[in-house]
Amino acid sequence: MIPAIPPIPSIGAMESLGAAQAGSGIGGTASAGAAGAIGSAAGSSSDTFQNLLGQAIDSLNTATNSATDLSLGAAAGTASAVDATVATTEAELATQLASAVASKAVTSLNAIMNMPV
Repeated sequence: MIPAIPPIPSIGAMESLGAAQAGSGIGGTASAGAAGAIGSAAGSSSDTFQNLLGQAIDSLNTATNSATDLSLGAAAGTASAVDATVATTEAELATQLASAVASKAVTSLNAIMNMPV
């Protein structure tokens, strides 16, 4: 039986979870780790944009590495195909989120550059 996907917690709840979930592998949510990095930025002004971006990229890298490891494990028969599918889907969603954010950032930068001074 496939376990139910837990609901996405609010930003405040993600802030309380901190970086503990960011490195979670099997069963952890990579996208929640990225959201946790963003959530911690909302509560703390000491983090710079560079640090937040680095944490988000690290979270994406962790998600893709976890998905790769689980996929190889499922192919070898040492991991569950369900876990591999879930990890791959989470990595794919995290990659799509990163791509959308990057696209929005480029669009915003272009809009700023085209403003009359």
